[in-house]
Amino acid sequence: MSNVSDDEIADILLRKNQFFEDRKRSLGTEYYSNRDFWNRMWQNEWEMLNERLADKENEIEIEPLPITFPKLEIEGEELNLYSFEDFCLLHNQGIFRDNKFVIDRRGKWTKKVIEEMKTYGYTHIKTIGREKMLVMEWKTI
Repeated sequence: MSNVSDDEIADILLRKNQFFEDRKRSLGTEYYSNRDFWNRMWQNEWEMLNERLADKENEIEIEPLPITFPKLEIEGEELNLYSFEDFCLLHNQGIFRDNKFVIDRRGKWTKKVIEEMKTYGYTHIKTIGREKMLVMEWKTI
């Protein structure tokens, strides 16, 4: 036997009746042309909504993983290494905070990456190694 009280059953029936009445009002006189069809449709919709609510109650909340990036030591300074794509994604979300960092251009043309970084307010300081990673720094004008 279920542990559902009479008050809980009454509340569920009240909400279901309100749901159906709201649907009837929004549909208007069209409802009366095919009551069985609309009642079946709304019954299915009601059941799906309740399934979603039940699933939501059983959902486990997952904490997001912290984003960490590799670090490179450049002239005694430890700088984060970002791909150009990661930089753009973080900056466009408004969560990029580094003033000085290294960009891995990932096969993009160096000159174009430097020009693009200027539009974000960063200046090219130096190029590192054969991979042509770029050290960038925020420069106020």
